[in-house]
Amino acid sequence: MPGIYAKDKFDLAGFSVGIVSKKKILNKKNVKKNNLILAIPSNGIHSNGYSLVRSILKKNKIPSNLKKELIRPTKIYTQEILKLVNKNLIISASHITGGGLVENITRSIPSNLSVNIDLSKIKTKKIFKWLKSKNISDYEMLKTFNCGVGFCLIIEKKNINKVKKYFSKEYEPYEIGCVSKNTKKLNLYNSISW
Repeated sequence: MPGIYAKDKFDLAGFSVGIVSKKKILNKKNVKKNNLILAIPSNGIHSNGYSLVRSILKKNKIPSNLKKELIRPTKIYTQEILKLVNKNLIISASHITGGGLVENITRSIPSNLSVNIDLSKIKTKKIFKWLKSKNISDYEMLKTFNCGVGFCLIIEKKNINKVKKYFSKEYEPYEIGCVSKNTKKLNLYNSISW
């Protein structure tokens, strides 16, 4: 993590481990062709891409109305996701962290299926629009940041309204794509409206 650790300094981190009942484990083998991919909005940058953010800030002054976006705590989706799992409304899921949308979502489907994402459906946030305006390619944005999508759900089409009921308006999931059989594992269509 360049720019974070100084010489002769170290970081001490902790973690926790949980136990999941076999009945509650989401198995990507259950994903089928034509399942929907829903985006759950992020509340900002979350915790990924700060090396790139810092390099941009060295050369550019951030607008005052966006400064708080840099220290906004990450939205954690645990409560909503656990409720959906308990109601058997999720087939598979993907937390959009390091690697962004392009590297995380494909891990949630079997090897014989493909992810199709319509980028024009993504509801991005002002902080990402500002970062993008600093000469960052679309691919770099999608690989580094969540671009407004904090978590993805793969569900059966018939369950979309049931799933939405478990979220506040701010984090209501919306459709961004579907699962199909294609030669490419990831298929991106259109472009994000920055």
